[in-house]
Amino acid sequence: MTYTKNREGYLIPSLSLPNQPNPYLNRYARLRLEYLEQNEPTLCDQLMLEGTLLTSCSRIGRTAQRMVDKTLHALMQTTQMPDRRTNPLGWTQIANSLKKQAEETIFPMLYEV
Repeated sequence: MTYTKNREGYLIPSLSLPNQPNPYLNRYARLRLEYLEQNEPTLCDQLMLEGTLLTSCSRIGRTAQRMVDKTLHALMQTTQMPDRRTNPLGWTQIANSLKKQAEETIFPMLYEV
C-alpha cells in the first residue's frame, strides 16, 4: 500500500477503485441501486469498495427485465386483448395493466438483500 504525506505531515493511504467500465443500468438495476443506497448503505459501500456494485445491479436488472418480458408475454397470450387497430386505447390500457402485473412479481427480488 502506498501513502501520501499531507501538509501537516500525516501519511494518508492512497486508495483508489479499480478501473472498470460502467455497465448499462436499466430501470430495474437503477431501482436496485437506489434501494441499496437508501436502505443498505453498509452493503452498498462494501460492494462499491469491492468494485462489484454496478456489475451486480446490472446483472439483477437484466434478470428482472427477462422475467418481466417472459411474464408479460405469457399474460398477453392468456388475456383477451382488443384489436390494436380498431381500439388502440383499450389495447394500451390492458397492456399497461399486464405490465404492472408482471412488474409486481419482480419487485421483491429487487428489494431483498
